[in-house]
Amino acid sequence: MSKKPSDGRGGVAEMKTSLDKKPAQPLTAADLCDRCSARAAVKTVMMRGGSLLWCAHHFASLKDALNASGATILVDERRR
Repeated sequence: MSKKPSDGRGGVAEMKTSLDKKPAQPLTAADLCDRCSARAAVKTVMMRGGSLLWCAHHFASLKDALNASGATILVDERRR
């Protein structure tokens, strides 16, 4: 039996992705992870504002916390 957060969100599998009509700008080699400066693979926007870039490693290790804070995935190039 899985636990759902008390705010009603599902979990990592239900992390929001941006459904804007115009596609987000793709990440470039100049986009670096805000945690370790490796090439970014994921761009998220936080519920309270501001965006963060993540390498695949740090996104994977922090996705539960990002989901709990209400982050939205704008760009996900982990399978590129």
